[in-house]
Amino acid sequence: MKKIIFIFGLIIMLAATQVSFAQVARTSWSFGFGLDYPTFFSSDVRPAEANYGGFLSLQHNFYENVALRLQAGYNHIEGTMPSGSKYFYNNGTAVPSSAKMSTNILTGDLDFLYYFSPCSVVDPYAAFGVGVNSFKADWGSIVNPDAISTTSMQVNLIFGSEWRISNAWNLKTELGLHSTDGQVDGVINNNRKGLFGSDADSYFTVGVGLQYYFSKGEPSKYCDIYSGITAQAPPQNYPTLAEIEDMIKKHIPKEVVKKVEVEVPSAVSTEKNWVLFGVNFNFGKATLTPEAYPILENAVQILRENRDINVEIQGYTDNIGSSSYNQKLSLERAQTVKNYLVKKGIDAGRLKTVGYGDKNPIGDNSTELGRAQNRRIEFKVLK
Repeated sequence: MKKIIFIFGLIIMLAATQVSFAQVARTSWSFGFGLDYPTFFSSDVRPAEANYGGFLSLQHNFYENVALRLQAGYNHIEGTMPSGSKYFYNNGTAVPSSAKMSTNILTGDLDFLYYFSPCSVVDPYAAFGVGVNSFKADWGSIVNPDAISTTSMQVNLIFGSEWRISNAWNLKTELGLHSTDGQVDGVINNNRKGLFGSDADSYFTVGVGLQYYFSKGEPSKYCDIYSGITAQAPPQNYPTLAEIEDMIKKHIPKEVVKKVEVEVPSAVSTEKNWVLFGVNFNFGKATLTPEAYPILENAVQILRENRDINVEIQGYTDNIGSSSYNQKLSLERAQTVKNYLVKKGIDAGRLKTVGYGDKNPIGDNSTELGRAQNRRIEFKVLK
């Protein structure tokens, strides 16, 4: 049992170290099933190892991190009477020392679950609930006419994790402490205490199973708190060179740009910006992609040849994510470009950075190509 608890604890610690974003729905319905290993935790008998069980559940997530679960389970638990003990059946007859027993428990529980990290691939949760159970203690060949078969209440305290393995399927690991009737072990001596000091016996369950999310509501923006991007972020397909050239022809005057190469005439207009299409960044980051460097090298050359030009480096994003996050990201991207230019010998005093986030779009944010147009760097000439 100690080994099982240690392994489960290790899984929980690993879960806490995972920070990876996944698709999240605001509400959902799911169906769960799996296997349990039950064992007595606080009772008058000594736990045995030949135990087994299983469960079925129906769950509704009202919010990203709040859920109610209806669960049915079956557990077969065995135990032995401690040597030299003096315990009694319900009729007052002494239980023989070292006697063996088993209990079959059918349960029905309603649990309240709270998920701590719904945006992560591994999502730890805690649960508290109540339920009913039906049990009967069996002492085998030992006569125990008063070993009761009854229905009782139980209280549950649960810790677990869901591990996302696909958009619909999660792996579930769970550790539960269940406090129930003091005679669940077939002994009326109740020298143990259940949850909150109650006069009850308790048993552990260590479970593993699968959770299938068969119905999901609208996509959630809850993860914007963590990442600034929505759960429905589209695939990032950067434009081809031909598409870049086409965008340049549409948005940059011919006297300023020829293909991807930026050219500055002797009298630079302060009313025009250089739009550096192709200066792309990794999604959600301020890290330049390889195709950005040739264009920035060309900008370096222009600034070297026109030392009287000062520029404002303007960063823009598409509209995926919160406005505050996009503004911060666009400023970081503009600073990345400035740092690159300074390393190439351009005086930092000639460069100013500003982030405009998803403002002033030049493309349609409902299309991939339009979003690629809007993720851009512009140079505004300052006099």
